[in-house]
Amino acid sequence: MRRFETVTSAILPTQLLFLYILCAPLMQPTMPLLGFRAAAADFLFVMSALALAAFIAIRRAAIVIDRAYAFIAAYFVAMLVSAAFADSPLGSAAKLLTQLYLLGIPLLVCSLVRDERTLRAAILCWIAGSGLVAGVAVVSLLLFAVDPANPLLGYTRYHFGTLPPGNYPRLQLTFLNANLACNYLTVSLALLLAARKNGWVARWPFVLLMSGILLAAAVTISPGLGGIALALGLWLWLLWRNRDARIARLFLVAGALVAFCAVAAMALTPIVHATAPFVIRLPVLDVVLAPSGRLLVWSDAFRSFAADPVFGRGIGSEAVMVRYADPSGNLQELTDAHNIFLSIAVQCGIVGLAALVCLIAHVLRRTLPLSLPRSAAAVIRLGAGLGLLNGLVYHGLGGSFEDARHLWLAFGLLLASDRIEKASQPGTRNSEDRRPRRIYDGRSSQFPDSQ
Repeated sequence: MRRFETVTSAILPTQLLFLYILCAPLMQPTMPLLGFRAAAADFLFVMSALALAAFIAIRRAAIVIDRAYAFIAAYFVAMLVSAAFADSPLGSAAKLLTQLYLLGIPLLVCSLVRDERTLRAAILCWIAGSGLVAGVAVVSLLLFAVDPANPLLGYTRYHFGTLPPGNYPRLQLTFLNANLACNYLTVSLALLLAARKNGWVARWPFVLLMSGILLAAAVTISPGLGGIALALGLWLWLLWRNRDARIARLFLVAGALVAFCAVAAMALTPIVHATAPFVIRLPVLDVVLAPSGRLLVWSDAFRSFAADPVFGRGIGSEAVMVRYADPSGNLQELTDAHNIFLSIAVQCGIVGLAALVCLIAHVLRRTLPLSLPRSAAAVIRLGAGLGLLNGLVYHGLGGSFEDARHLWLAFGLLLASDRIEKASQPGTRNSEDRRPRRIYDGRSSQFPDSQ
């Protein structure tokens, strides 16, 4: 039996992976498991991974090796080293278990999404999951209008945070917080646009899904909405730059301007809170601004990083400890850095930060060039890459999203689509028989070199 045929026969783990992608946004309700909170999707991942291992054992599946695994391994080694120097080694050891799970997601996706057919199914499962989230947003808004005390809103509604309290809904939907929901929806938007470009989603379902995603993102009232504007502006620029360069630049500038304003809103607030260490007066506009809760934790994170700059406090340790009086009058104790780069820097030091930057640089390299390609896999590669960079870099300025499952899923889809695109190019060894170039199928104890 040919090696490619052994890979395509792994139907059970692939179907379980599709279910995992579909259920990834359903982070509520959770249940306790070995000291962690696990959602239904986590069990689907374990089932898919175990099924893949069983198929490998009987020579009916294979692990695809990708050069990106070297960057993933370096990232994990940095966390492992930080755990050795951690303030709480036991807590860091427990956190490392969750990191093994997250870093295993792209490996699973890359090994099971092996051709355009399975890539299309995976993307449609993601889009269907986004539709579920949009449906929850619509139902929650209707319930808020007719029955604000409905128990369902106890799951989908989020606190006001740094926003002024009032009679309006701020929703976390199926996620654990509103910012994480907005992050997921930003990546979903990029994948939906790519799927539409490929013709995988018809016109009216696309309009309905686009409207639902934008509505769901809007009710999160998250600073990550700047990422939504940036994603739309960039994609419209790609679509229009060969038709009308001026209109294309207008889309890009508008999206970038909204994104910049959102970043500014992360740092400063017109609400002068009791815990503000200083205020800024703008004489021309006669406006008084105070540092936001994010700016306070960023400053404390810088101080924490300066205290342990090389290996950090250890993965899983609390990055900061800041008391913040929110506009609702609650005194919060903030322990998260609210910035992916500061979060990793405090926990893993400069070693971990360098590994994260190298990983992001590799994602950027696999995403470029910024042009709409012709092949379906290449379009998905571009969409997944742009969504992932948006979620990691832009959203990462205001949130610690390094543990977001969907971002590691998007990374796996980026790697899979890039490999499928290269395999289909004329003149490559894979262009005719569509076999992965480098795989480990369990027949040898030696792994071949990565691509």
